[in-house]
Order: sequence, then C-alpha cells, then structure tokens
Amino acid sequence: MIKFFRKIRQNLLSEGKTGKYLKYAIGEITLVVIGILIALQINNWNEKVKLDSEERVLLTNLKISFERKLEELEDKNDGRRKNIESIKRLLEIIASEDKEVSNSEMFSYKLDLFIWYAVNEEFSVIDMLYSSGKINTISNDSLKFKLIEWPDKMEEMLEEQRVVQDLVTQELNPLYRTYVSSADFLYSLSQNNLAEENKIHSPFPSDFKGLLNDRRFESLITEKLLYLRTNIADTQVLIEDSKMILELIEQDLKE
Repeated sequence: MIKFFRKIRQNLLSEGKTGKYLKYAIGEITLVVIGILIALQINNWNEKVKLDSEERVLLTNLKISFERKLEELEDKNDGRRKNIESIKRLLEIIASEDKEVSNSEMFSYKLDLFIWYAVNEEFSVIDMLYSSGKINTISNDSLKFKLIEWPDKMEEMLEEQRVVQDLVTQELNPLYRTYVSSADFLYSLSQNNLAEENKIHSPFPSDFKGLLNDRRFESLITEKLLYLRTNIADTQVLIEDSKMILELIEQDLKE
C-alpha cells in the first residue's frame, strides 16, 4: 500500500512539473507570435509609407502634366474658334453677288485655311501610367476612373483632328494652289523685308475670284468648319475632365 501511494505522489509531482513546462512553452510561443505580428505590422506600415510617398510623387507629376495639357487644349480651341470666324467670313463673301475682296484680305485668310490647330498626340504621363502599372498606385477611385477614361476620349478628339488635317493637306491646299500663286503669297508676307533680287515674280496672277466661284472650295471650307466645331466639342470634354482631374489631385495632395 505504501508503495502504491508513493507511486501516485511521484506521478503527481511529474504531472506538476510537466504543467509548468507547458505553461512556459505556451508563454514563449505567445511572445513569438506577438513579435511576428508586430514585425508584420511595422512592415505593412513601412510599405504604406512607401506607397504613399510614391503616390504623392506620381500625383505631383500628373498635376504638372495636366496643367500643361489643359493650357494646350484651351489654346487650340481658341485658335479653332478664330478659324471658324474666318471661314464664316469667306462663306459670306462667296454668297455675295460681286465677291469683291482685296488680294491682301484673301491672303490674310490663307493661314487660317491651312492651320488645323493640332493637339499633340503624345501624352507621356498617361502612357507611363499604363505601361508601368502605376495606375494602381492611385488610391482615389474617382481620380483613377477619370484617368482610365482619358485615352478613349483623347482618341475620339484626335480622330476628328486627323480628318481636318487630311482635308486641309490633301484637298483644300491643292485646290487653293490651282488659283493662287505661292510667289504672290510669299511676296505679300515679305514685301517690305525682302531684297528685290530675292523676290520671285510669278507669270500667273492669282485668281481669287475664280477660287471663290469654285463650288469645291465652298464645300471644303464648309466641311472644315463643321469638323472644327466637332473638334471643339470633343476638346471641351477633355478640358472639363482636365479641370476635374486637377481638382481631385489638389484635394489628395492637401491630405
């Protein structure tokens, strides 16, 4: 019987020692887990700080680029509106009975006829956003959505711009040259600044009345006017989007 109680006592002592070790082990594991969680939290915080810093640099670059693009878009639309006014004046002259207009006035319209006020098709900051995947760095969903929409809206405007360019270079300019001497035009621009020996005199006088009576000329400048109006409308959409993008960027940079 005594041996039996001794054995029980030894087992109890053994079990008590194991319990202490178990508690100690659990404590160690808990400390290790807490340490890992703290390390992960610090790492996550460092990553967030890094991403926030990258985003601010990206937003700053976007702000500079869109400020320049906005200025360009507004400048081109101003030019297109003036171009339309010149074309409207020419259409009034064509519609008049006598079509009397001075050569100097007609030469003044030439530059308006052959300029299409092209917006630069390259926009490197947008290309970079997509090629590098940095579009995902932007945390503001509204801003991200506007930037995602931008390329399609830009392309829509550029399509009209290319149409105007082709109309001018392939149809309007060749027709104009059949009636108007380039030598006369250059002389009108530089008659007070060009030495006599450098002046070119054409044996073919400019026939502005013939040009104004050619219905192809009337049709082409009318087409240009209509395309310019569409171009202005498409560009205005980009102008408003640029302003919204800049406003969203400003808000994010202030936070």
